[in-house]
Amino acid sequence: ATAIKTNELVDRALGGVLFIDEAYSLVNPGYAGGDAFGSEAVQTLLKRAEDDRDRLVIVLAGYPREMDSFLATNPGLASRFNQRVAFPSYSPRELSQIAVLLAGKAGDRFDEQALRDLDEVFAWVCEERLIDGLGNGRFARSLFERAAMRRDVRLAAHASGGGSASAADLTTITSDDVRTAVDELSGR
Repeated sequence: ATAIKTNELVDRALGGVLFIDEAYSLVNPGYAGGDAFGSEAVQTLLKRAEDDRDRLVIVLAGYPREMDSFLATNPGLASRFNQRVAFPSYSPRELSQIAVLLAGKAGDRFDEQALRDLDEVFAWVCEERLIDGLGNGRFARSLFERAAMRRDVRLAAHASGGGSASAADLTTITSDDVRTAVDELSGR
């Protein structure tokens, strides 16, 4: 039923755009004998991309290396999907802004040292060209979420010891929270 399901998906996108993120996941070269379902989906997409080219835009998205491998799996893919748009990774400053924005939307904030730590972490992962492998903007979100969780754990431990927390404590992410989050995300 792969072709039927793929055609249904394309039908719903007619007159618009069909966006397929991580398009290379359509084929899995690791299967013994090949990926019959993925191949069928790709064949159906290729046919529909040609037959409905006046009524449909198909965008295949993903990381460059994986997309190159994917496009090489079928001669029709590279010729039909020959327009490439490279989106640069976020800069360290943009990643910090994303983390701060997410914190603000959640009613949280980073203290001054935590902000400096964010800048350092993002500068390092960008300088080492690790940011794409970490998920780019998703890494900023993961770091904020993990730091907020570390703050909550820290405050819960403080409360279980008889301490109390102010309203500011409940919404402020500290340097220690960020550093612990970085260690956890990096597997240290």
